[in-house]
Amino acid sequence: MNGKISIHNSAAEMAETPELIRTLQIQQLAFEADGHTLPYCQRITCGNSPGEPVLAVFLHGIGSVGHDNFLQIRIPAAPMVRYCENRGIKAVLLFPQCEQGYQWVNVPWNSRSHVMPEVPSLFQSLAMGLVRAKITEFKPDLRRIYGLGISMGGYGIWDMACRMNDLFAAIAVMCGGADTSQAPNLRHVAAFLIHGADDSAVPVLRARDMFEAMRRAGNPDVVYRELPGVNHNVWDPFFADDKGLDWLFAQRRSLS
Repeated sequence: MNGKISIHNSAAEMAETPELIRTLQIQQLAFEADGHTLPYCQRITCGNSPGEPVLAVFLHGIGSVGHDNFLQIRIPAAPMVRYCENRGIKAVLLFPQCEQGYQWVNVPWNSRSHVMPEVPSLFQSLAMGLVRAKITEFKPDLRRIYGLGISMGGYGIWDMACRMNDLFAAIAVMCGGADTSQAPNLRHVAAFLIHGADDSAVPVLRARDMFEAMRRAGNPDVVYRELPGVNHNVWDPFFADDKGLDWLFAQRRSLS
């Protein structure tokens, strides 16, 4: 096992993850481009239902780096799969895994601000390529492409949305940060932000500042939940009920 115990995980969660692969009928696959390999997990929900599927990509935090291709599903997979299955949502759910020693975005997480790098990181570029490949393969509803991420993956989803701002209908960012100067480029991307007021890993002002920047840029579809007394773990509250996923999957992008 290539994972390690961190603020993002526990020994019990790491031991249970291989069983999740079987229980949730997860496919373990690999995306290759330019001589590099991106491990990813995939789950198709309600595959026999008519119509175009929605597509959602989840970027994990630092506690799930590696190349085991299962640690990245332990937080999001069960609630996302069950949500879609219970509601009859035909969906392509993607869970790529960043290799240890790399980041989705090459910026320090404890910084008070950052400028978006001119080019995406290696694994961000691979993840973006994966999304494009799945759009070609599954031909999803282009009004309903979603992104989610926690911590390092929260930075990643912001970065991906900025670079592919003509693609996403909505994103859900848990304890992440973004380049506020990019907010005008996200005027048509709905965003759900959740951050702990006492976060010791990623400053809460990263969410506050991006929320305000997007509102100033004229985006009316931004929701911000700040949790008093909560440190870094806001993914448990996000997935504790269906409100966040209800909001996310209700968003539609105008194609006109």
